[in-house]
Formats: sequence, structure tokens, C-alpha cells
Amino acid sequence: MRASVLVGLLLGFSFSVLPMTSQDADAVGGVRTQIVGIEIPAVANAPFTAKVLVTWNRPLVGGGTASRKYYTRVARDSQGRVRRETREFIPADSNAEPPLRTFTFLDPVSSTRTVCNQSTMSCVIGPFQARVNLTADGDTLSGAGSNVPHESLGQQTMLGLSVVGTRETVSDSQSSTLTRTDAWYSQDLQMDLSVDRNSPQMGEVSLKVIELARGEPDASWFAVPSGYQVTGSRNQ
Repeated sequence: MRASVLVGLLLGFSFSVLPMTSQDADAVGGVRTQIVGIEIPAVANAPFTAKVLVTWNRPLVGGGTASRKYYTRVARDSQGRVRRETREFIPADSNAEPPLRTFTFLDPVSSTRTVCNQSTMSCVIGPFQARVNLTADGDTLSGAGSNVPHESLGQQTMLGLSVVGTRETVSDSQSSTLTRTDAWYSQDLQMDLSVDRNSPQMGEVSLKVIELARGEPDASWFAVPSGYQVTGSRNQ
């Protein structure tokens, strides 16, 4: 599997959380459920801006599904700096703007992570170490390990880019249920452009990169907005 493929192992009612990939959380029966986002590695010379559209069709007790969605804006510049957001879910048929909760800057040049909270208008700066996850052939060195069954889905074109598809199937030894994750990886951007995850407990979760624009983002994408209080340092 590729480095940006999301493992999505179920832990109770939560997906496992990869560092800095959690896009949003939703309360289900008092339990906070993490939806793991598409991982964007902090690599240089592959700049872009885009949105990631997330949809969740959650099975309801007694039958039927609850459909919700949100999107996040993401960007990466030529230095490898990454900006991403977390937003709240809204109904799938809504045209409203998903409320912004936080936005984060990852800077491999200064080795800092800046997390800003929209409601408190505050930012915290801490240390950041870019992870090296890819082998020479593009396979992952993630914690999923080689014991996770996976199969090739072939190749196709998404957003004008060549992508390679891989399916992971994880079995829950206690309930014999299966979690299936289909991911389509772009070598050009070194990240997934599409991830579909399906399990009996969580239902269907889809993450799609949309409105992709190759090229250098505006510098303002990686600056703390005026009026925000900044605390902390890279040495925390």
C-alpha cells in the first residue's frame, strides 16, 4: 500500500488516527467518531491547492442510513509546507458552508506545526518532523504491515493524473466483519486522490480530491491571519 493510503482499522466506533490526518469528528450516541482524512506528505516540488470532499453514509439502528458530508481546503507549496482544515459535518443535501473548526500548517523547513482554532482565534506552534514513509517502489512502511491483505485495482486517470488503485481488506477476528478500503494513489503528487472505506459498523466513507489546481498556492495560505493570538515555539 502507498504511504497516503488510509488504513482505517476499526477500534470500537472509531477509525484509527494517523498523525495529522484527522479531518473531523462526529458524535454518534455520545461517542466521538474520527474520520481519518487523506494524508498529504510534506514533500517539496509538488505544489497544489484543492478541496477534499468527505461523505459518510452511516447505518442506523433499525434500518436506513444517515448521509452527511463536509469538505476541507488543502494546499502544499514548493517548499513542502502543507495547509489543511477540519470542518463540521452537514446534511448531505445541504448547500451550507461546513463550519470551520481548525486549520493547520506543517512546515518541514522550520520544523514547526501551527494549529489554529477558529472559535478562540488562537494558534499554537509546536515541533514537526516530516515522516518518511515510502520505499523505493512507493510502498508504505506504515504500521499496517504486510499481514493486511491487499490487491491491485489497476490504473486509471483522475483529475488529469495517472493513479494506481489498491484494495485493503481487514478482518475483525472477534466478529468476522470486514473493513474494505479502496485507494487511488498519484505518484505525481505522492498522495491519494480517492479513498473509499466500507464496513458494517461505520457504513460507507468516501474521500475525494476535487477542484485540484497544480502550481504554487498564494503565500497567504501559510500565514496566521491577523487577529489570532500565537503561543508556543518549535522547541516545545
